[in-house]
Amino acid sequence: MIESSFEALTNESSLVQMLRGSTEVRLLIDNDETPLAMAREDEGWKAVSFLWKEPSEDLIEILPELDIKVFKCSIEDWREAVMEYFSNKMLKECQPALDDLPADREKKVSDLIWKEWHFKPGDLCYDCCCGSGVGSKTLVKMGLRPLAYDVDRDLLCRGLLEGRLQPWNTVLLDGTKASEYLDKAPYAIMLMAGDINIINSWTWKLIVDQILELADNIIMTVATEEEVKFMEQWCHDKGRTCTIFENQRDLFYDRWVCSVR
Repeated sequence: MIESSFEALTNESSLVQMLRGSTEVRLLIDNDETPLAMAREDEGWKAVSFLWKEPSEDLIEILPELDIKVFKCSIEDWREAVMEYFSNKMLKECQPALDDLPADREKKVSDLIWKEWHFKPGDLCYDCCCGSGVGSKTLVKMGLRPLAYDVDRDLLCRGLLEGRLQPWNTVLLDGTKASEYLDKAPYAIMLMAGDINIINSWTWKLIVDQILELADNIIMTVATEEEVKFMEQWCHDKGRTCTIFENQRDLFYDRWVCSVR
């Protein structure tokens, strides 16, 4: 693909490169004939995705001159294929973080989620700022369908290598931009955010605001009461109802919870 990263999929400048090359073109469309991607032979195949951008007018104008082969797939299958492509690309470029996950963390997380939510199997749940993927692995075991994102490629690579994260539903993505790429979902988690303090609280507010925009039911956890108080205020600022409480399951991990509805 011409785009260098997942976040670059919104960059329309990549479309210029599709204006040159041979007349041999492959066009991928979904079932209602919406363009999903285009590939053009130019000393090797180059492709662009239309998941988060439209074909340019210049590109549309030259289509009648091209030898186009059309292929079909669902937008869901193409989105997963794009995520898998960039996950595998990331694995080749990163230095995986050390793995320091406590053995009992998954069970404690699942106990917390079971207590807070009543969900249906297969419901979508975002694993926001997912780290190495303990949340995603737990969600899968519970029957939820995770989509994980984080800005830390080394932690993501560790999660992918350990099998806690899967390449087709994991994204290297800045949490302050999440709603530009992700649709609304019924559920979201963000486990052990932080640390959050007066100096960096503005960045964390942007991240939490995005989660509040994306999901109906949210569980966010932090290590301290001071941090969860920040989250409580941000939820109130957005008109969301939340409950904060101390979680006794662990002395450190997920100690304070902000549960949003």
